[in-house]
Amino acid sequence: MAAPANRKWKAWINVMPGASPAIHVTGEVETRAGNLVPKLKMTVPQGINPAILMLDLTIVKKGDVGTDDVAYRKVAYRKTARKGQYTEVDIFYEKSIITRVKVTEAN
Repeated sequence: MAAPANRKWKAWINVMPGASPAIHVTGEVETRAGNLVPKLKMTVPQGINPAILMLDLTIVKKGDVGTDDVAYRKVAYRKTARKGQYTEVDIFYEKSIITRVKVTEAN
């Protein structure tokens, strides 16, 4: 199955003083109904390069009733991370890479 349309991917590690250090990944994924929700989870196993975080994108049905509209819906992922731990994030859909996102730092 072809990957859904997706856009506006961002990845950053929050290293601001007083904040819990974490990597944040956000984007938008097109779904065909309001009860179809995009989700990101860590790929298992991760790849051989520890500087690249690999995430799997899935579309999950939430309930039986939802709007009947095609729209971009927000997706987000957060995980504890230290400064410099990741340089890139690879997003996969059904085991195929759909995008690679450079990681920045918010400080």
